[in-house]
Amino acid sequence: MSRGNTQQKNPRFQLVQTGEVTIRWRLLGGNNVSLGSAPADYPRAEDCLTAIAWLTAHITELTSDFSHLSGGRWRWRLSTGERVVAVASHAYGRRIEAQRGLDRFRSATTEAAIGEGIETIADWRRKYRRNSVGDSPNRFP
Repeated sequence: MSRGNTQQKNPRFQLVQTGEVTIRWRLLGGNNVSLGSAPADYPRAEDCLTAIAWLTAHITELTSDFSHLSGGRWRWRLSTGERVVAVASHAYGRRIEAQRGLDRFRSATTEAAIGEGIETIADWRRKYRRNSVGDSPNRFP
């Protein structure tokens, strides 16, 4: 019995609006979990799309490294020379899990479609951030 969801569950890039005029890409796995993201915001969607295209063309040439954060949390990042081009979306409990996450990211990057299918969403976390006075920009009246 079909549940009516015929959408394929393939990896895909998504653009996330992080500010009034800034945007960042992230790569989602087939299960909609974020596998990795851009290390910084871009001023325009076109710049983000250019970065995605460059990443997919050079994914096998990139150098990876791992950092160990307090509390036993591991993160990976990919770079070319001194420039970081992709980072883990979240921390992992063990280094081997971070390595597996990086492997999934690399694999999904080559499988993800680029082009008209990239969706843009607003970063929902912005809605709940507070300014230095402690006020949320989206308070209820």
